[in-house]
Amino acid sequence: MPDERTSYRICPLCEATCGLEIRTRGREVVSIRGDEADVFSRGFICPKAYALKELDADPDRLRTPLVRRNGVLEPATWDDAFAEI
Repeated sequence: MPDERTSYRICPLCEATCGLEIRTRGREVVSIRGDEADVFSRGFICPKAYALKELDADPDRLRTPLVRRNGVLEPATWDDAFAEI
């Protein structure tokens, strides 16, 4: 089983820039809560930041670049996707 880590980040979802404490196990987000040491948010987070765990785990979330070929979106490498634009 992968080790559990704690990372400290800023929420990217709005201008409040809440400080986050994010616990992960491998690539899985285990929990997200407010960073009590953050000088601006002081451990408080809004509902958007609280929902980041669900957003990360959403099965509809794009996890690889897609390129439209013959009218169909197909997985591609980043190099292929950038070459298309």
